[in-house]
Amino acid sequence: MSKSIARVFIGGDWDADGLVATALLVYSQEKLGVYPLNTTAVVDKKPVDPERLRFIFGDLNGVYDLIVFLDLPYTNNVPRILRILKKHFGVKKIMYIDHHISTIMNKEKLEEVADEVIVDRRNPTSAIVYRILSEKGVHIHSRLKTFVELVNYMDSGRRIPDNLMKLFELVKLISKALTIKRDVELWSKIVDWLASPTPLPLPLEEGVLKRVKDIVEERDRMVEEIATDLAVSAVKIGDFRFIDARSKWRYRGASALASKLASMLKAPVIVWVDTNKEYTLLVIKAFKGRAYRVAKYLLAEGIALDIAGHPNLAIVKIPKNVKNEEIREHLYRAVYYV
Repeated sequence: MSKSIARVFIGGDWDADGLVATALLVYSQEKLGVYPLNTTAVVDKKPVDPERLRFIFGDLNGVYDLIVFLDLPYTNNVPRILRILKKHFGVKKIMYIDHHISTIMNKEKLEEVADEVIVDRRNPTSAIVYRILSEKGVHIHSRLKTFVELVNYMDSGRRIPDNLMKLFELVKLISKALTIKRDVELWSKIVDWLASPTPLPLPLEEGVLKRVKDIVEERDRMVEEIATDLAVSAVKIGDFRFIDARSKWRYRGASALASKLASMLKAPVIVWVDTNKEYTLLVIKAFKGRAYRVAKYLLAEGIALDIAGHPNLAIVKIPKNVKNEEIREHLYRAVYYV
């Protein structure tokens, strides 16, 4: 009687880090059969939106020996969903690998419901996975290894080397294509393209590429116009620049606005934007982990409802009734103490 083949489900974030991290595990599990399970396994994979994690139940196809979540920031719904996966869907093991602030802060809660939790705020998720595979002696093919290196540069905010610039432009285009189209099949095809040790054509049709480029160019123009308008209103708080963009920015992707303002002002920034929910957001862009430290201070002071993001790009939820003067007072203290 033949032994049944193991089944693995990988849920990764939509962005470049989530894509590359997923590709690393698809390569090591599907192509090599060595990690995360040291056996031959059927691998299913899908992008998972942190805010819509509860919809994962409809993505599952049968019973899985292992579910791996990659690059997903912790939210209050995560423990409940993981419990349901084990109790009602027969999932034998759950692994969670991430670098987001909220996940690191709630590691103990995750460990109560997940079998293995691996976090590291100093590195993007793809670099964490790459390190694990390297420690296990798994050789990653050069093309995928280069994408890991590029994500490292992007996450740290370091200057992209000249030899990686073309690849950087490609990754930006892929990321923006997925942001615009939110296409599950395209995400899956790009993961397979990254994981494949043999060169394959990029799974972006010419028509899709043109549409994406047109939309991206229009979006970039809009961001630059709004950022230019807002830059003159920046208020100095230490070496940071604080920009109240609540009346100007009504779109998704406030991190793009923060990045543009940081580039224009040549300084770390704190951008305040409105949402259609019960909170506003402070988007903090600063290198060497300072964004995380400012966010953590605001949470400790009780002005923040929750924090997320990365060490260098933090997202802070602020109640809507907080006034501009109060925010600035807290920020002065936060920047001074960190």
